[in-house]
Amino acid sequence: MSSRLTLAVATAFILLAVVVAIYWKGRHDDAARARPKIEAAQAKAAVAGLETQGAKESAQRVEVVVRQRDAAAATVAQVTAKALTSEDADAPLDPDRAARLRNADRELCLAGPELVGCATDRTPD
Repeated sequence: MSSRLTLAVATAFILLAVVVAIYWKGRHDDAARARPKIEAAQAKAAVAGLETQGAKESAQRVEVVVRQRDAAAATVAQVTAKALTSEDADAPLDPDRAARLRNADRELCLAGPELVGCATDRTPD
């Protein structure tokens, strides 16, 4: 090989190495500039996933509470109908039982004064 050919091949190789180095540097710089955007997008995706999971769990809890409320309302309606049609529905209460019911009512009102039927100025007997 002649020295001219060797010099041309070496120059072409150096030129190719410089082009590859510039290309690689550009790719690296673009990746470095895009890194904060990628991290922000990943954080947003994680937050969205947690929000979706929280909304799903909240909907499930609401559904359970609604089912419990409906079951309680059905039970109250059934018991009320039975109580109104029972044989002793109009019979007077035993005084001891009436006193126990008043005490239970008073304790409920003390525990939750905002309950319907609890007077705010009611004092314990």
